[in-house]
Parts: sequence; C-alpha cells; structure tokens
Amino acid sequence: MRKFLLILTTLPVALGSGPAQATDWGHLYGYVDWTSDYRFYGVSESDRHATMQGGLHWAAPDNFYAGVFTSGVDFKDSRNTSYEVDFYGGRHFYFDDNDLNLEVLYGVDPDIAGHPSYAPPGVILPTYNFFETAAELTHSFGAFSLGGKAIVEPRPESHGGFLWSLNGAATYSLNDWLKVSADVGYQWVEKRVDSTHWDLGVTATWRQQWVFDVRYYGTDISVANCYGMTWCQPAIVAKITYQFAVL
Repeated sequence: MRKFLLILTTLPVALGSGPAQATDWGHLYGYVDWTSDYRFYGVSESDRHATMQGGLHWAAPDNFYAGVFTSGVDFKDSRNTSYEVDFYGGRHFYFDDNDLNLEVLYGVDPDIAGHPSYAPPGVILPTYNFFETAAELTHSFGAFSLGGKAIVEPRPESHGGFLWSLNGAATYSLNDWLKVSADVGYQWVEKRVDSTHWDLGVTATWRQQWVFDVRYYGTDISVANCYGMTWCQPAIVAKITYQFAVL
C-alpha cells in the first residue's frame, strides 16, 4: 500500500551533502507529497481522489535503514478508514553493480471505526493490518537498471488472505534530473482473483529537493472483482514530493 520507493532511493543521493552528513549514526530525512491518486498494485487506495502523504526515513550505518510512511486512504467502508501508517526496516547489500535489499514492513489503519451496524453484537471483525517481507535485487548498467522483487504478505481475510507477488522494474536515467521507469508484477491472493499490474512514467528532480512524477497505472482486474468500484481501472497519476534533511 505504498508507492514511495522512489523517495527512499533518491533521498541519500539528493541530500547527502546536507547538515546530517557529519553524524556517525546515519542520516534522517523527511518528505511530504501530494498525489492525485494513491495507487497500490495498480489499485486506487484513495477512491481515485487526491491525497496527502509523508514520512521519515533513517539511512543508518552499515546500509541499514528504517522509517515510517503515512497516507490518506478512502475505502468507502462502513468503518470509515481514512489513513494508513506503515513502519518498515531493512538493509541493502551491495556487490559489484548489484543492490540486494531485504525489508520487513508492518501496515496499520489506526482510525478504523467501532463495531459496524450490519454485524451482530459481539462479532469481532479482522483489522486491515498486515505484515510484509520483501527481497529486491537491482542491477545497474550505467544509466540503465533492471530489478526483480518478491513480496510475501500473510494478510488477514479482510484483505484477501495470504498474498505473494513477483515484480520487475526497469529504469533509464536520461540525465542527472530526468528518468523514465516501468514496473510490472503478478500477484497471487488466497481469497481473491490473481492479477497483473503495471505502470510507466517519467520522474523529474528540481533543485534536489523537489520530485515530480507522472505515471500511467493499469491492472487486469475487472470492476466485478474490484468490489464493484472503478478503483482498478487505468489512470494517469501525478505526484509532487518535497524531501528534506532533518538531522
């Protein structure tokens, strides 16, 4: 439920010359952004509306990292869920021109409302909270890079049950401020339809702290298998991010 890998990979490069450079415990960065639609696996998490996002990312010594990400959501559910918070941590292993990134993540929706009116008293409904593990390997060929990522989520039934996903990504840097990238993935979900998702877009960086991204998202999930909503229909999404050094 997040599309912020761009921020996590560009922050240390873009802001490495800032005031946090002299510390021996790493670097702490922050970012805020506005997105015209919050997409996850190609599916809208914000009812195809704009929302605000933000977070903190700690680039720790020895290539460890940790952080928190939050975003507005709109599931149109009776529980009135309005935002999510993801806590994550991991480590990069660099060798030759490769980057192996291992990560764990826990996502929560803190403001789920009380007992819904349609359920009998005493019935305890599962939360939307989920745990995720991921392994991603990226290889660079100069300005071009290719990556593959595997994700495993033992999610609650309210989110479809156990999920695992395989994804591929390609990025080409046209220069030091402009790049194009594409992602494609396939996910297997225990209690829902399996699906393919993809995106293609261009990303521009201005004055190192501003990031502008325009991206086309799509899936092969039908409206019938998307809760009867239009969340799975293709869309062009724009995002503006401001990133900054904290400590």
